[in-house]
Amino acid sequence: MIVRPDHALGVLHLRFHGTDALDTLVAARVKAEALALIGRDADVVVDLSGIAFVDSTGVGVLVSLFKAARKNGRDARFTGIAPGVRSVLEIIKLDRIFELDPDAASAAAALRHQRSLPGAS
Repeated sequence: MIVRPDHALGVLHLRFHGTDALDTLVAARVKAEALALIGRDADVVVDLSGIAFVDSTGVGVLVSLFKAARKNGRDARFTGIAPGVRSVLEIIKLDRIFELDPDAASAAAALRHQRSLPGAS
């Protein structure tokens, strides 16, 4: 699996290509690639539209991306959540912590709106 970054939406849009599973087999490499891309200059949209399965190590990757964005003073939103992945996030209550959006454009718009609010960093 490879991580493809894109800045076209005015945010760091991370997409995963090469397999439909974010699992033990790919988690370490995906995490390292994605974390290397997250900086202080842009909020992050994590696009999971190509992911149909996530295991505990994959969930750990998602949490790490969320925490890295926050540590850098940025926000992260997740998009393109397949039903099986959504079920996992709901079971472990991450759907209450992560901001989930139907598509990358909606997530980017929400992030831009958040930044425009008074008191936003």
